[in-house]
Amino acid sequence: MKCLFIYNPNSGKKKVLKYLEDIKTKLNKIFDEVKIFATSKKGDIKELIKKHCIGIDAVIVAGGDGTISEAVNSIMHLNKKLVLGILPFGTVNDISRNLGIPKNYKKALSLLENKRVFKLDVIKINNTYGVYVLGGGLFTETSYNTSQNSKKVFGKIAYVFHALKKFIKTKTIDLEIEIDKDLHKFKTSFFLIVNSKYVGGQRLCKQSVLNDGKATLILFQNKNAKAKFSDLCKIANLFLFGIKKNYPSTVFVKDINSINFTFSSQFDFNLDGEKLSCKEAKIEIIKEGLNVFF
Repeated sequence: MKCLFIYNPNSGKKKVLKYLEDIKTKLNKIFDEVKIFATSKKGDIKELIKKHCIGIDAVIVAGGDGTISEAVNSIMHLNKKLVLGILPFGTVNDISRNLGIPKNYKKALSLLENKRVFKLDVIKINNTYGVYVLGGGLFTETSYNTSQNSKKVFGKIAYVFHALKKFIKTKTIDLEIEIDKDLHKFKTSFFLIVNSKYVGGQRLCKQSVLNDGKATLILFQNKNAKAKFSDLCKIANLFLFGIKKNYPSTVFVKDINSINFTFSSQFDFNLDGEKLSCKEAKIEIIKEGLNVFF
C-alpha cells in the first residue's frame, strides 16, 4: 500500500515539527512507499493530491480541521477512492474526535497499522464537501476568521474572544428552506446541520451516527435582531448539554438527507470550519462517501 503524507507545519502550535522525523520513520514501516510534502499555503493540498493521486492508495494528513477539510474536498473531487488517514495536530480537532482518533500522534499512527477503514458520510453543498458540520449565523464565522497568531497564543480561548467581539454585529438572517419539497420560511440568527458528535470541541450530538446517510438540522427562529440575545442562552445550552429531542416551537429540529437553502443575498456558511459563500445552496448527505482509517 502506497501513501501520500501531507503535513501542515503551522497547525496548532507547530507541534507536528517536533515529532516529524518519528512520524516519517513509522509511516515508512507501515506503508510500502511514502511521498512526503509540507503545505505552505491554502490550496497546496488540492494540488498535491491531484498531482500524485495516480499510484497511491491513501492520503495521510497531519494538521487541524482546516487541513483535513481541504484533503476531504480534494479526495471527493477525484474519480479514484483514496483512503484518508488523520494525525490530529490542530487546536480543536473535531473531525478526529468524531472518529475516535487519539490526539496522541503515536496512538493515531497505530490505527494506521491496522488499516481498518470506516465509511464516513459526507456533506455536499453545491460542489463543495465537508464531513461534520455546516452552519450559519452567530459565532459560525469564528473558526475561519480567528487569527492564526491568536490561536497559537491562546488556543481554544482565542475563539471565545473573537466570537464575543463579533456578537453585537451579527444580523438576523432571512432564508427559505426546501425539505422534502415543502418550503419553509425563517428568520434566524443561528443554524447548524450536524453530522457529528463534537462541534467546537463540545459534545453536541451524543447519538449521532456518522454513516447513516442523515444529518440533523437545528435552527433557532426569531422575529427580530433583539431575539439573538435569547438565542445566546439557547446556543450556550446546546453546546453545554447537546441536542435534545424536546424543544420549544422557536427551535426547529429535523433529521434530513437533503435540503435546499435560499437567502435574500450572498451568505457565508461555515463548512467544517472553513468559509463558503453562496446565495443558493443544494445540500445532500452522501452515505458512506469517504473511506477513513480509524
